[in-house]
Amino acid sequence: MGTTAKPVPSIDPQAALAAQAAMATRGNGSADASGVDKMRELLFGNQMQDYDKRFSVMEERFQLRLRDLESESTRSLGGLETTIKKQLESVAGQFREEKDLRADADKELERSLREHTQALEKRLAQVSDQLARQERDFTERLNHEVQALRDEMRRRQDDMRATTERMFAELGNVKTDRNLLAGLFVEIAKCLNQDVAPKGVNGSQTG
Repeated sequence: MGTTAKPVPSIDPQAALAAQAAMATRGNGSADASGVDKMRELLFGNQMQDYDKRFSVMEERFQLRLRDLESESTRSLGGLETTIKKQLESVAGQFREEKDLRADADKELERSLREHTQALEKRLAQVSDQLARQERDFTERLNHEVQALRDEMRRRQDDMRATTERMFAELGNVKTDRNLLAGLFVEIAKCLNQDVAPKGVNGSQTG
C-alpha cells in the first residue's frame, strides 16, 4: 500500500516580511513570548485555521459515526434481547408442554394400576370365597362320612355282640363237643361274611 504524502505547510510571503519587520523594530534582545506567538500566528495562521476546520469536521464526523454506532448497537442489542426472550419463551413452553404430557401419562399409568389392582383384589376375593365354600363343603361331607362310618361300625359291633350272645346261649342249652363247636364257629364266620359283604357293597355304591 502506498503512503499518502503529508501536505507541506506554505508560508505567505507578505506575512513573512511583516514578521521580519516586526522582529527588526524590536531587536533581537527584546523578542518575548508574545512576539514569538505573533510571528507564529503571522507565519502559520492560515494553516492553523485550516487545521482547526479539518479537526472540527473530523470531530463532527466522529461524533456522528459514534452516534450511528450507538444507535446500531442499541438496535442490535434490542433485537438480540428480543430473540433471546422468544427462545426462552419457546423453551419454557416446550418444558411446560412436556411436563403436562408427563403429568397426563403419570395420571393414566396411576389409573391403569389402580384398575388392575382393584381387579386383582376382586378376583382374589372371589377365589378366597370359593376356597372357603369348598372347604366348608369338604368339611361337612367329611364329617358326614365319618359319622356314617362310626354309625356303621357301631351297628356292626352291636350285631356281632348279639350274634355272639345268641351263639353262647345256644351252646349253653346244647351239649357240644369240639367238632360241633368248630362247626358253629364256621357258621358264625359265614354269617359275618355274608353280613359284611352286602353292606360293604352298599356302602361303596352310596359313597
